Amino acid sequence: MQNQTMQFQLKPGMPAPALSFKTLTGDYWNIKNTEPTGLDLIAVYRGLFCPYCRGFISALASQRESLGRLGITPIAVSMDDESKARQTKKEWNLGDMTLGYDVGIDDVRAWNIFLTTREQAGQMVTFCEPALLMVNPQKQIYAMILQSIPSGRPDLQNLLEGLEFLAKQGFPIRGSA
Repeated sequence: MQNQTMQFQLKPGMPAPALSFKTLTGDYWNIKNTEPTGLDLIAVYRGLFCPYCRGFISALASQRESLGRLGITPIAVSMDDESKARQTKKEWNLGDMTLGYDVGIDDVRAWNIFLTTREQAGQMVTFCEPALLMVNPQKQIYAMILQSIPSGRPDLQNLLEGLEFLAKQGFPIRGSA
């Protein structure tokens, strides 16, 4: 029998766990220091190798302006190193979207993001599975969408329509009961 560690269940309304990483702009992004007028939206992706991530993150980048009108600041991050992040930004045509890299395993685990370890190009590598994390200006968890497989991402148009509706209500926290 495997040794199983119990993880704390995160819920909307709880304080956001630590999350920080380097970005391709040369900055060090830290959830504690952001100042969104609506929400921070952090898209955690598997890495450059993932075609599903390419489609989703590229689509997210194309929605930056619409999200910005709602006071939502999107950012994408993976466990990839800086070189792969630069290649991702270029090959995926992410424009001005901020891209982070080298997110730490402790931060990933604090958010209960699924991790996978498998062989790639003859080496064992660990990477994040997809997640969308939303945090309000009070640094509370607003919403989390965690996945254990690369496919089945949320419909961005549906998500945007829902966030537009919720923005009119002041982004009330739901699901905390």
